[in-house]
Amino acid sequence: METFITAIKYIPLVAIGLLPIMNPLSTVPLFLALTKRMSVQHKRKQALRASLYAFAILASFLFLGHGIIALFGISLPGIRVAGGLIILVLAFRMLFAGEGEAASIESAPAEIKQAEIDFSFSPLAMPSLAGPGSIAIVMSYGSQVPADHRILGYVVVLIGIFLCIMVAYAALASANWLAKFLGEHGIQAVTKIMGFLLTCVAVQFIASGVREFVVSFS
Repeated sequence: METFITAIKYIPLVAIGLLPIMNPLSTVPLFLALTKRMSVQHKRKQALRASLYAFAILASFLFLGHGIIALFGISLPGIRVAGGLIILVLAFRMLFAGEGEAASIESAPAEIKQAEIDFSFSPLAMPSLAGPGSIAIVMSYGSQVPADHRILGYVVVLIGIFLCIMVAYAALASANWLAKFLGEHGIQAVTKIMGFLLTCVAVQFIASGVREFVVSFS
């Protein structure tokens, strides 16, 4: 019973440690830019799918992360650099255009195919929500699970991940309300600001990955 109570106390610690790295609020401008021409119903589906995909990705790396990395010969620095490059491309689009390439098609509303595009897995779930930092945190938590309480430890980490995903879904699901509150010009301003911040995050990811490469090779 004491072990169970101790495990419950670790759940908020896992969530608090993961949430700032996941930072769902930073995904909201990207979500708004990519789903600009979608219906409200389709936006909610995209938010739900992105959240479910992010949970599945993080859970997979919790159980199989080290095996996946060993199987494909991938290192965490490699994941950081790759994720940083993807985020950098998206950040440039947000910073200089304010929206994705697919959203810039000039045509009648009935002819726009934006609503049929699925952005939920990439880039919303990965690398935005379940990025290199989140994956590294989850794998770190998994490595700290005691061997004699492995099942309970994994359950604790999974619940912590689930709580963060619920926050992420709430943020994405309320993005439409945020868009109405800020208006078109407000959204453009926020998108460009977040594009700049995402550029900084991407550069940091790439720099951290390169630094870890240099340290490992030296």
